[in-house]
Amino acid sequence: MARPTQATINLQSLKDNYQLAKEHSQMAYAVIKANAYGHGAIPAAQALAKADGFAVACMDEAIELRHQGIKNPILVLEGAFDKNEWLAAVEHDIEMVVHHQSQLDILITEPCFTRIQLWLKIDTSMNRLGFKLTESATIFDQCRRADLKIKVLMSHFSCADDLKNDKTRVQFKALQDILNQQKNFWPELILSSNNSAAIIAWPEVRDSISRPGIMLYGSSPLITNIESASSLKPVMTVQSKLISSHHVNAGESVGYGESWIAEKATRVGIVAIGYGDGYPRSAPSGTPVWCNGKRLTTLGRVSMDMLCIDITDHQDIDIGSTVELWGENISANEIADLCNTISYELFCQLTARVKRVYEK
Repeated sequence: MARPTQATINLQSLKDNYQLAKEHSQMAYAVIKANAYGHGAIPAAQALAKADGFAVACMDEAIELRHQGIKNPILVLEGAFDKNEWLAAVEHDIEMVVHHQSQLDILITEPCFTRIQLWLKIDTSMNRLGFKLTESATIFDQCRRADLKIKVLMSHFSCADDLKNDKTRVQFKALQDILNQQKNFWPELILSSNNSAAIIAWPEVRDSISRPGIMLYGSSPLITNIESASSLKPVMTVQSKLISSHHVNAGESVGYGESWIAEKATRVGIVAIGYGDGYPRSAPSGTPVWCNGKRLTTLGRVSMDMLCIDITDHQDIDIGSTVELWGENISANEIADLCNTISYELFCQLTARVKRVYEK
């Protein structure tokens, strides 16, 4: 008998969330890096077969998609790490981000590199990747002299999740200014700036190619809830089952470190999931779960392979009962907040021993 821990991936919800992103964009490259945020890159790409394109972090992820028959445009967000990867971009028809002079120095060495569709990344004050604003004119001149194909001018918003922070508008204006400066030399150049937060919450900030990520998987990227995020549908539902139950008396503890001590007689259920599966060890006692239509709570520390929940006064819940850790009834964002993290991390850290089950 297989261990009962699994993540059900609703591919229709994934497609619906992509369509929601498309309502706000001319084109949208679905971000499926990190194994589609733990959801499975190949099934996600196959489900989103009509997507305008896909974005991944590195060349290995891009080539895996090509080897699995994915024909859509694919963008590598970190660009190439060496000359061999630039050559692979030519071979596999991969679009590439260029964000540093060291990359340009390689691109000017081979005539074949003029065939690559490049996205030129400008750092508009996130201070992570990208050419400085003051370098932009010089970089464009280098690209023009080398006959490189710059398809997209791009940047990345650092604070779009915070609706009270005006930095998103400032960053977008800086990118627009560069586009206007270069339009005479690059008449077909277009913009890409919008992540999930900007797509959902900044209607006045509109680019030509958006890059929806976390919103595809049904999780809001915003610090505060707004109505436009309520249409997102959860894609991943993580479930396991009770494998044991017992009673403890008042004054007895549950789990490692005696971190939870019963104030009264309590019926405890043991669920077959733990931090070895990717459920966060940092989840505090009292974290919600869902079982038999009821919102219950965890007890004590999360172990590697199991956790405990309070099933007092619920005689209908016992060994074999299904427990949802997050998904359709328990928001991944709520669990993430309790663990002082974000839903992105919950999804990505789900380990390989959690079986993925795909629903179309």
